[in-house]
Amino acid sequence: MPEETVSTRFWWRPAGVVVLIAGYLLLHLLLRGYFSPTLSTDDMFENVFVQELKLGYQVRQPPVYEWLLYGVQKIFGPTIWSFLVLKYSLVLCFALFLYGVARQAIANEKLAALAVFSWVAFYQIGFNLHEGVTHTAVLMAASAATVYCFLWVLRDKTVGAAVCLGLAVGLGMLSKHSYVLVPAAMFLAALSDRYWRGQIRLPLLVVSGVIAVLMYSPYLYWVVSSEQALVGSALNVMREGEQGSNVSRILTGELRLLTSLLGFSAPFLPLVLLLFFPALFGKGKVRERTAPDPEVYRVGQLLQRALLISLALAFTGVLLSGAQYIKERHMHPVLLLLPLVIFFQISRRTYAARSVKIYSSVLAVLVLVVLGIRIFGFLAPDKKMCGGYCRHMKPYEDLGEQLKAQFPEAAQATIVSLDEYTGGNLRVTLPDARHIIQSFQPSSDQRSDCFIVWDMGDDGTNRGMQSALSSGGFASSKAPTDGKTLRSHQIDVSWPHLWKKENFRKTTFGIAKVDSDSEICR
Repeated sequence: MPEETVSTRFWWRPAGVVVLIAGYLLLHLLLRGYFSPTLSTDDMFENVFVQELKLGYQVRQPPVYEWLLYGVQKIFGPTIWSFLVLKYSLVLCFALFLYGVARQAIANEKLAALAVFSWVAFYQIGFNLHEGVTHTAVLMAASAATVYCFLWVLRDKTVGAAVCLGLAVGLGMLSKHSYVLVPAAMFLAALSDRYWRGQIRLPLLVVSGVIAVLMYSPYLYWVVSSEQALVGSALNVMREGEQGSNVSRILTGELRLLTSLLGFSAPFLPLVLLLFFPALFGKGKVRERTAPDPEVYRVGQLLQRALLISLALAFTGVLLSGAQYIKERHMHPVLLLLPLVIFFQISRRTYAARSVKIYSSVLAVLVLVVLGIRIFGFLAPDKKMCGGYCRHMKPYEDLGEQLKAQFPEAAQATIVSLDEYTGGNLRVTLPDARHIIQSFQPSSDQRSDCFIVWDMGDDGTNRGMQSALSSGGFASSKAPTDGKTLRSHQIDVSWPHLWKKENFRKTTFGIAKVDSDSEICR
């Protein structure tokens, strides 16, 4: 397909790509914020963490997401809007940096745009991202920025490019521990290629490294000063304990990695292979390496090499560590370049214009289907339509308002929530209270009043405080004695639904006002 016959409509040009991506993300942002103020998976405990600005919060996750969220909440408060603005801003950065990389590796601007749009065809991005992604959003933005800035360093060899790379690497190191795969793969890919090896300037990489280390040092200081076992703790989580022989763990880990890679790539990979199979594997004519620009070909080859190296590093990492806790949601840094590499290969061969049209239409349909599913889940949050939990629609806001109405002193009290969903969401309606969950206890002073709140279940199910303490991970010794419990109460909240009657589903919460000197309140 000759390059000059490709349609260059507005949506394929840089301005159109930016408008389309920003519009898509803004639509999902407004949709979620309008329909529900409830914090969902991951957001809820982060809302409790950022009551305070700390050098570190948990060993398994570096703290840059919390640092950013702390700043955003100074503007939007501890509400759903702070999470949405932060997440979609980071995803926008991810998409734009990746588009900048795609334009350097794919000469055809329509295919470069499709490579970036293709992320909506990854379940973890097109669907799962819209509920519960926190640190992964920073990881995505930092990873794409790293690739872009690394190419900038290789191409222009300027101090400004080195600073850009250092900032990107520092941000990535503070996002998730798995981020290290991205700079490692890019550097090894350049080092293993004769042309790109000649473009490496060690002094510039030293500048980048110094900046990255300086950015990472506060968290590293927290790990060392608090005597946290960073590597050991991470390995323990990834290994899921020490059960089984070494060989058994390695085989299990490698199989889980393979299935996670395939699962993460769906439905993108089977879809693009089906529609572009002749261009990828057929006998179509391969374009000359010198047309239209040898530099474009070299960048595409570098990205392809980096993708293969990241896969090799992932499999080697499992081999050496015996890691078994491997999920699809962990594959972002491994498969970051997959759509770019595939469309780079497509751009080098003749391909059918009809395939591009069909693929573009399928992407549009996927976007509409996801929007439809999300809207229907907001309007009809029953177990058939949005899963058994529908946590993003649970009426925690009503719980907070009733708690304030019945106990006005709760607005300034210590609130101990026996599960993280309740704790994070109560901070939305009780922003001035001091909130405690099992995984976080603020260092601020005790308050004169203390309340324990727990989810007793739906549909008349009653779960006592002792049971909630145990399932929430609290030590049974922290349960207040009868003499410490000043008052007990229950609050019923009704779930919303477009056509079902009120109380079609309701959740009961237990409330206990206890002596503020109780151990659990400190």
